[in-house]
Amino acid sequence: ATSCHITSVTNPIQAGIELPFAGKAQILGYCAVVELLANYVKKAPGYKAGDLLGASYYTDENNPLWISYQEKELNNGRL
Repeated sequence: ATSCHITSVTNPIQAGIELPFAGKAQILGYCAVVELLANYVKKAPGYKAGDLLGASYYTDENNPLWISYQEKELNNGRL
């Protein structure tokens, strides 16, 4: 089996060090935008923890599917 690498560097730390500044800036910029959008959504009226997409606005709190979704989120540690 032949290896198909874009670079000859197999160490991820070394690959990160060799990554050009523009690549690092793109990664950090994307992470910053995601964080800013998440904080913006959390400030909306009626926001519920773990509901970044606003699904709670369209469903009843006692809906069994919604309760199941919330329990899955709790079990996975995302809420």
